[in-house]
Parts: sequence; C-alpha cells; structure tokens
Amino acid sequence: MAKILFFNPPARQNVYIKTNVKVGAPSYPSLTLATLAAYLVKENAVKIIDLDLLSAPFHEFFEEIRLFNPDIICSTATTPNYTALEKLMSSVKKENSGIKTIVGGVHVTARPEEAYQAGCFDIIVLGEADRVIAELIKSTFNKKIPGVIFKEDSAEKIKSVGRRPLIEDLDELEYPAWHLFDIKKYKNSRLSSRKNPVGHIETSRGCAFECNFCSKLTFGMRYRVKNPQRVVDEMEYMLKCGFKEIHIADDSFTQDIKRAKEVCREIIKRGLKFPWSLINGIRVNMLDPEFLSLARQAGCWQTGFGIETGNQEVLEKISKKTTVSQIEKAVKMVHESGIETFGFFIFALSGETEKSMQDTIDLAKRLPLDTAKFDICVPYPGTRYFDELESSGNILSKDWSKYICHQVDDPLYKHQNLSWQTISRSYKKAVREFYLRPSYVLRRFIRSIRKGDFIFDILYFLQTRW
Repeated sequence: MAKILFFNPPARQNVYIKTNVKVGAPSYPSLTLATLAAYLVKENAVKIIDLDLLSAPFHEFFEEIRLFNPDIICSTATTPNYTALEKLMSSVKKENSGIKTIVGGVHVTARPEEAYQAGCFDIIVLGEADRVIAELIKSTFNKKIPGVIFKEDSAEKIKSVGRRPLIEDLDELEYPAWHLFDIKKYKNSRLSSRKNPVGHIETSRGCAFECNFCSKLTFGMRYRVKNPQRVVDEMEYMLKCGFKEIHIADDSFTQDIKRAKEVCREIIKRGLKFPWSLINGIRVNMLDPEFLSLARQAGCWQTGFGIETGNQEVLEKISKKTTVSQIEKAVKMVHESGIETFGFFIFALSGETEKSMQDTIDLAKRLPLDTAKFDICVPYPGTRYFDELESSGNILSKDWSKYICHQVDDPLYKHQNLSWQTISRSYKKAVREFYLRPSYVLRRFIRSIRKGDFIFDILYFLQTRW
C-alpha cells in the first residue's frame, strides 16, 4: 500500500484576489484531484491538501509531509499555477529526494520539455490522467505506460512511449473522492452561487470547435459524454457528500442538446431540489426554448455564454463559428426564460482593433445580461494563438505566474494591432461602462431586493476597483 499526497498549489491569491475580480473569486474543491484520488483510495492511503485554504501554505504543506510521510506527491499544473508548483516540488526533492513527484495537467501536457528540464518532477503525465497513477503503482512504475515521461538523470532529452488513448466510456469513471476534502471550507460569492458549498461536476469531455485561444490537448475535440442517468446519479452522490449547489464544468454541455434535455428530465423525475449553474457557459447556437424550460424546472438558475466579442470579423478570425445575431437571440431567449445570464467577453483576440473592442463594449451594454466578465486574452501554451505569437517572436514574457486574464499591468505579448496600454484602457472602460450604467444599477437594485442580495451587492460594489 502506497501513501499518496495530492496538493493544490496556492494560486487563488495571485489569479483572483489581487485583481479587480476578487469579489467573484471562485472557491471550489479541485475536481481534478478528487477524480485522480478516486482510483487510489481503495488500495492506498491518500490525502489531499488545498494550499489555497491555508494561511501559511508553504509551512503547513511541509508539516503535512512530515506527519503523513508520503511515498508519492502529486499535483496538476495550469499555466498560472505552474511556477508555484515547480518551486514547491523543487523544495520537496531538496528536503526528501526519496519521495516520488508526479505532475500532470494542461500546462505540462503543452510544455513537457520545460517540466522535464525543471528536474523536480520524477514523472510527467500527459493528457487524460484518471487511471495513470494507479497503473504506475500496480506496475511498480513500468516505464512503458503510454502518456508517461520518466525523469532520467543521465538523459538530456525526454523519452515517451506516446500519448494515451482517450477514455472511450466516461460512464466507467469512478466518482470523485470528495470525502478527502473538508468541503464546508469552500464558499463562493452570491455573484456565482445561491448556496454553499458548491461543487463542480463533469458530464462530458471534449469540444468539437476550434477557437484559437482554447487548448484541446487534454480532452481533445471528440465529444464524449456520461449518460443522463449516470450524470444524475453523480449529482445525487455530490448532494450526499454535502454539496448544496452544483456547477457543470463542461466545455460544451449542450453540444448534444437531446442528452442535455434528458439530464434535466432525469433531475425532475427524481424530484431533486438543488440549484445548479452552467457556469462555464454554453454556445449561443446550441440551445432552444424547450431546453431552457426543462433546465429551469430542474433547478438551473444561471447560464454563462462564451460571447467573446461583439465584432463579427473577430468572431471569424478566432474560429468561434457563431454570429452576433445568434448571440443577441440566445441571451434574450435565456433572459425571457427566467434563468440568469452571465456573459464572458475577451479583449485583444486575434485581429482585434480599437473599433472591435468598442463593438464588444457596445454589445455587452445592449444585451440583457445579469453579469458580465471581461478578460484580456491570454495566449496559453497549447493554443493556436500562443503558437502564432511565439513563431512570430511576439511573446514578451514566459513568466507563467503573470498569465492571468484579469491583470493589466504586465504586457505578455505584442498584439498585431494594439498596444498593451490601449488593451488595458478598453478593458477598464468595459467594466466601468457596463456596471455603472444607471439602467443596469436600477435593474440590479430591483433584482437584489427580490433575491435578498442587496447587502451582498453593496459590499461587492465597495470592494471593486473601478
């Protein structure tokens, strides 16, 4: 039996709390770590430590290592948290070189050579990693497992036996090991939740679309799903674990809208009463009134939309495959259904100009949105946008800790048409003009009174940097 410690590196402070979106900073136990741990808990001693919850994360992390004395330490790397993760793993190896260190996630899948050269990761996992650690332990770390790179002291270049095939049947996946978290410690703001604690659920993987700012390296473009009964079984399991609200984390929940409707019908059929949200957003060209009616009956209170831009030429440049007309129709349809709307907008996309950014601001202001989130496009490694900018010598920084879509201070790349100052100015203008409109303030006031959110909204307003 192995002793395995998973950790979530401390990224929330850097990614959200120090930015102007701190009032809406999300707080979820990690679905990724819960999913990985699920394959190990039956035959091993497993712990998860979330450093985002700790007041002294570095000290408490190493105190946990001392007390638990793990054989293996694992984590998952996004681009913004990679720098912190690498520093922690380097310290682990200095303190105790006998502990095996394993890393996976989208950043190392995109840049395995960088992770290999860091020298602190014994094993690098590429792509879908659900069963990999269990396979490694059972095989006594067989170096022929697909999708796994072993650190070789004598080798300068990485050796891999190829990528792992994608998991075909998602219904066979284990339920996430939520019992390894103290979920009561996680609290989201009223901007994004009705009840706490909130948990993520994954009902599908993959997205068939090719937006150039989005990475498909981990889950691919082929759409794979859990069947509706399995989805609602997992929702019931989450409610029994103590979650009061569920957020669907899929890239494209309504890509198969017939299945999405069946999920709603199954929730209604079982008489389950809980709030849920399509927090990651759905495509504006993949919904209809029947789905919205069923979703609301089933408890859906909010849906996001990946709108991105209000300029048709930019939509085409980024391969979004939607139109401004579809955006306007979809947001109006959801608004009229009684479900709250959340719009995601991005500045400095490929082909962006000052005019197109103004088009985005104008569109956001004329849509009946309850909430809007404005970001500056970050070209994450593994995306076509990053590759284009890197090949043309326009990536200005590879300090991954600064790859945050809410920060405006440090230029990460040279845009083909826009200065960083112009991008920053439009970003700040969008936030002010959307939220400080008299019409929006009045509509938000009425909503706040009706929903009992008045005090919360006042506090959020006072905490926002305008």
